[in-house]
Amino acid sequence: MVGPGVVGGSGGLLSARLGCRVQEEDVGRRETFSAEWQDLELSSRPEDGWCRREADTQRRETLEQRGAVRVLEQRSPWGLLRVGVL
Repeated sequence: MVGPGVVGGSGGLLSARLGCRVQEEDVGRRETFSAEWQDLELSSRPEDGWCRREADTQRRETLEQRGAVRVLEQRSPWGLLRVGVL
């Protein structure tokens, strides 16, 4: 059993695919069997950054945070889609 994996990326987009290939051979019966399928597809892409700002007027304080966001998608052959943020 061999599990090929492909990882690629360009322009901030990252993706990976995991699959499986099975090949069997029965010499006595002169039979062969082979199958190949994709187990999982995983990709991530950059999005515009996020910003959080809080202001406390009584203490005259402000807090501002900025950051970068990556959206992560995971697809499986069972029709399951998971989405998250890094």
